Amino acid sequence: MKSKTAKLRRAQLDQQFMTAHGISSVKTPKTGWVREVRTALGMSMSDLAARLGVIKQRIEGLEKNEVAGTVTIESLRKAAEAMNCDFVYHFVPKQGLQKTLESQASKVAEEIVRSSEHSMSLELQSTSKSAQKALVEEIALELLRNEDRRIWSLKK
Repeated sequence: MKSKTAKLRRAQLDQQFMTAHGISSVKTPKTGWVREVRTALGMSMSDLAARLGVIKQRIEGLEKNEVAGTVTIESLRKAAEAMNCDFVYHFVPKQGLQKTLESQASKVAEEIVRSSEHSMSLELQSTSKSAQKALVEEIALELLRNEDRRIWSLKK
């Protein structure tokens, strides 16, 4: 049951991510979103500070930390709210989650076959490339079917 639930959830997330791909193509401004939106609204640092109930120096720090990548999600959420914006935070997979899982299973299967093929070649029992490819596909499917933890044993 767990595997069906995980597979269904992957499919649901993949569907959501498909709609988010347009969002992921939006590049973060060099000055950061807080400063970009604040200045586009004609809002000074002092204005934003007053709306957040902090001093101007906190806004300077917020903008600097955003560009440096050290800002907190909560700080961005509050700043967005103070500028009448929604704060959106999410991951967008480079390929779908199911595709990522299948790709990783194939990599692990290739490693398993490569390792056993090396041992077999030392014993002069190596197999053809087509047989190796078929074995990789079979092992990958088995890894996926069993939700084998080894799928994530390789770093990349």
